[in-house]
Amino acid sequence: MVVTRGSLADVRAARRALYAKFEPSLLLYFAWAAGFAFCCGSKLLLVKLVGAAVLPVGSLAATWWQSRRSRFIYPRRLRLFSRRVFLLTSMLSLVGVVAVLALAGVLAMALLHRWAWLPLIPHRGSLMAYVVPFVVFIVPVLAVVMLPWRIEPYGIDARPMRKTPDQPAALDPVIEPRQQIVVCATLASVDWIEAGFFAKTLHLTDLELHRQTAQLVAAQYIDTHPHNGHWWFGFTAVGRAAYRRHLRALENMPDGHPIVAADEFAKG
Repeated sequence: MVVTRGSLADVRAARRALYAKFEPSLLLYFAWAAGFAFCCGSKLLLVKLVGAAVLPVGSLAATWWQSRRSRFIYPRRLRLFSRRVFLLTSMLSLVGVVAVLALAGVLAMALLHRWAWLPLIPHRGSLMAYVVPFVVFIVPVLAVVMLPWRIEPYGIDARPMRKTPDQPAALDPVIEPRQQIVVCATLASVDWIEAGFFAKTLHLTDLELHRQTAQLVAAQYIDTHPHNGHWWFGFTAVGRAAYRRHLRALENMPDGHPIVAADEFAKG
């Protein structure tokens, strides 16, 4: 049987698949931005009042959806990227929130005619009145969503990965098959993940999941344990270190050829 070797593209795809289980799609962000822009730019008071009620409810619904999913991982937060990338995205999010709140405040004051000199008032209902709020909201969102994947697409320096020493790069034959590296890439961003949710993320049945992880469990790279009536999967320290070394080796591979073989690293 031919075994397909996993690549960095598989790692990134697995990470994105897990990310999609917890983060709303860009379409939802665009829809929220369009609703925000329509409500802000409209001349009708009723539209603004409806937007003021519906948009926060939409945000709370998305937060509730995320919190429901977070029951299936521990800690209850995905840690896909390094601390510096997390701080960068947090700052961008804060800038976006401040900009949106500032714009909403200005529009509220303009609506109440307390600042009759505002040039924004005669433009209500115009194309500019719709475009500006949309851009103010969506630009920080796109930056927060897209930048981390460009800065750190494979999560080698994510906080869970930094729990083990960053040892020299070495391809690992246990992790090398595509099925195994996809499993490892999914586990790398959490400490533990519930088995049923894990299987759904990988688009596998429970039986297929156990078959796909059997070799990793036998190598003591993955540990399983029961908790509250569910089975949980997580990396061992040995497995996380081996996966990190494997990622380093994939990054350093010239033209697809390994620099250091796993058995050579073990002998050293």
